[in-house]
Amino acid sequence: MTTSKALSGFTPSRRYGSRPNSAGTDTQYPIASGYASNIFTGDLVRVSAGNLNVITCTTEYVWGVFQGCYYEADGVPKWSRYWPTGTSASNAYGIVNSDPQTVYEVQADASVSVGDVNSFNFDVVIAAGSATTGQSGFSLDASSRNVAQRMTRVVGWVDEPGNNINVSAERAFEVVEVKLI
Repeated sequence: MTTSKALSGFTPSRRYGSRPNSAGTDTQYPIASGYASNIFTGDLVRVSAGNLNVITCTTEYVWGVFQGCYYEADGVPKWSRYWPTGTSASNAYGIVNSDPQTVYEVQADASVSVGDVNSFNFDVVIAAGSATTGQSGFSLDASSRNVAQRMTRVVGWVDEPGNNINVSAERAFEVVEVKLI
């Protein structure tokens, strides 16, 4: 139900338009050894100086959504749902979904209404994820709705019990579908 917050970042849902969703990811992008920030599954990321970085402010250009990583630490290959901050590793790569037609599910930090769908753009709330689950803590910033340029655009909502955008009691923390701008 969306009467409580259960933030989990951006989850690929479908492709916008009529083409099928292959649930594929573009490619792997290098992560610098010792990169000093966690990157969780569902975090928005960018490429800087050839390496993958988690976004740190809402004015950055978003490259895609982090889906996990591969790296070698002390000669041992590891696959992980998140990049642990400061990891000294070789062959470190983040797996990113950067298809511009991907629609993502994300929970809003407050109420979103049916009038917001395809009408307004929104920023995100950048929050820490969970080292236990590897899942992001990012959410949609409902108070940032604006016709001006923002990071995301609401294109729909998740049609599931307890998440009805037309019922005020169920939209306290609406799970919506968005496209990255």
